[in-house]
Amino acid sequence: MKKFRLLIFLCFFSVLASAQDNNFLLYSFKGNVSVIENKVESKAKVGKTLNNAASVKVPSGGMVTLICNEAAMFTLSKPGTYTMSRVNDSCKVSNSSLSANYVKYVWNQMTKTSGSAGSNRKAYMNTVGAVTRSINNVWIDPRLDTVNYSGGDFPLSWKSYTDAKEYEFSLYTEDNLGSPLFQKTVNKLKIPINEFSSKIKPGTYRWTAAIKGEENDVLPVFNYVSKATFDAVLNTFKAQGAAFEAPAEQAYRLAFMLEDAHYLSEAYQYYVKAATAAPDNALYRATLMSFKKDYEIK
Repeated sequence: MKKFRLLIFLCFFSVLASAQDNNFLLYSFKGNVSVIENKVESKAKVGKTLNNAASVKVPSGGMVTLICNEAAMFTLSKPGTYTMSRVNDSCKVSNSSLSANYVKYVWNQMTKTSGSAGSNRKAYMNTVGAVTRSINNVWIDPRLDTVNYSGGDFPLSWKSYTDAKEYEFSLYTEDNLGSPLFQKTVNKLKIPINEFSSKIKPGTYRWTAAIKGEENDVLPVFNYVSKATFDAVLNTFKAQGAAFEAPAEQAYRLAFMLEDAHYLSEAYQYYVKAATAAPDNALYRATLMSFKKDYEIK
């Protein structure tokens, strides 16, 4: 009987210890932060994974932000050497689903060993385009079912099932879908937003593209928002970050959140900022290239 009780206790202790055995990912840092593994000290590197036995050394004036077990993000800002097993209580999941989704996305991208980096962003986003069904020769990607726009150079694009030479782009007001507010014939499968943005004011519009002489009943939403509206959205997203983020990490997170919120032009600007601020980060470079491919940016 005593042996049986001892066995149960050992099993319980083993399960408890396993539950506390977290893994960590170095997300962002400032200063000469270093990592100690197996008594060997090395410079910190964004994307490095750490187990419970590893330690992080934070110098005076330095900071380091870690991701824990795919879903939690926290910052160490006081000087000292932190053994990962002693910061397990910091592995708390954010209340914001958007922030939590981003943390899971970064963990997945920085720890996976195969696949195209940055190409599966939509799998971690809350807002996905609705499937459109229409019988015509032009197809508009559901990614563009709603576009929020405050400024910048960005295209609205489409695909064609024929080798047509001319396409007609049409923009409508929400309350008059019978007569285009703006219409232009183009010979490419896209049109830059700044070709018509000066002709509209903040509000909701609909747009479509069709082979010249044909019609397309798919009318995605185009929301032209004021700078004040966009700034409020951006400030909300900025406030959801960790206690510390380096400029590259903040730009990348904001780009992800803006893309999820359908601010595509603005997301593109922040993906560029992230890749520029950290040119050696393969994930940031790959995501920028994937984004450009997804939205027909050359």
